[in-house]
Amino acid sequence: MKLKTIIILTIIISNLFSCKDSGESVFTDKTYQDTIKQNIGGLLIREIHYYDDFSSWIYDVKYSYKDKFDSIRSIGSGSFYKVEPPKDEQLIQIAKWTIFKTSSDRDKDLLFICDNDTKKWTEFEISPKTIEQTGLWREQNIDLELENWDTVSKIDKIDQDGNITVHYTYAKKNRIFSFITGERQITYKINLQTGRPEMTGVAEI
Repeated sequence: MKLKTIIILTIIISNLFSCKDSGESVFTDKTYQDTIKQNIGGLLIREIHYYDDFSSWIYDVKYSYKDKFDSIRSIGSGSFYKVEPPKDEQLIQIAKWTIFKTSSDRDKDLLFICDNDTKKWTEFEISPKTIEQTGLWREQNIDLELENWDTVSKIDKIDQDGNITVHYTYAKKNRIFSFITGERQITYKINLQTGRPEMTGVAEI
């Protein structure tokens, strides 16, 4: 059985080097562009870089917005780990602010918020790290492992009043079994004066 396994591995490795020598690659690395029509008008332009290896695949995305006057402005960048970027990504208009949510990695999201008076985009990270830094969260006195694979925060929803709902799953500290996690629903509200998302609540799920 061991000999059979060694033979199979030898064949696989041989094929990999053969592809390399012939100028072919067993991996994919490509860049392409697409656009998404926006409900607020204009187009979301996405420059997408896709690449993979033996264990994972990643989409890195550079975003720009082409408004209804054909003016194009850069928004920022996102990243999707082992999942394709949604084909329905939308900008949201609230008062004088334009809001865009995207993924930053497997465990966190980004909010890009534009002041329509100055046309300046500002990036805000919604992640386990930024959640832990807030006083409202620290008041919960929850022991968790921040740098654990199971600790993930993702934005579920942004409504037209600027309320943001985040699903936060975290690895419990000193857990007996690796699968033991806790969950909280965290809410933010966009301050319509400053354009900053501010945490307003932490609730058990």
